[in-house]
Amino acid sequence: MRISNKHTIVLMSDKYNPTPEETMEFRLLYGGPLFSATSNDTRSKHKHDIRKIFHYQLKYLWNVAANLREWVNSDENGNIVKTSQLLASRFIFNGISFIPLSFNGLGIACKLDVLMLRPDQPGQTLMQSGDIDNRLKTLFDALRIPRDGEYCDPPENSENPFFCLFEDDSLVNHLSITTDLLLGASDVNEVRLLITVNIWPIVHLLSNMGIF
Repeated sequence: MRISNKHTIVLMSDKYNPTPEETMEFRLLYGGPLFSATSNDTRSKHKHDIRKIFHYQLKYLWNVAANLREWVNSDENGNIVKTSQLLASRFIFNGISFIPLSFNGLGIACKLDVLMLRPDQPGQTLMQSGDIDNRLKTLFDALRIPRDGEYCDPPENSENPFFCLFEDDSLVNHLSITTDLLLGASDVNEVRLLITVNIWPIVHLLSNMGIF
């Protein structure tokens, strides 16, 4: 871990630097409370409330990004169908179909650069609060598919299928957190998050590699 004078913490990083042609980049936004998750209080409902906010953003991405909208693959009978449909039939939890953008077996990397605004002085948000791991756990769990025993309320019509960023947070191989002051906030748990997501080599994988 290294800390720069810009209050950026790089928590993990690999040595691979993809070219822009190999990378799919987009941004996710969240504004609201971000509570710490612990073994005594996993914040399961809180995580799913955040997960639902990311769902609508990711659903829009799958609809407007041509390489995702047109991503096709072969099913078990050799028929060419949309990859989103295959994923929805593969990842089912509590009767809800989930569509992760990154999943085990796909063989892609996921890089997250998070800008976190909170009502603390820059540089103090993470290092002095002492709960960086617990708050990041809340965020990471909200970006993935829920697991057995976790809260997942009945979906609305627009939430089935349900879009997530990844199947499991082990698929993230780079993470950096930049903190700054959130102006005008009175609640210490209030945050504004701008998450820049880079996924690669999705350009090659979207050319139908038979991953199912």
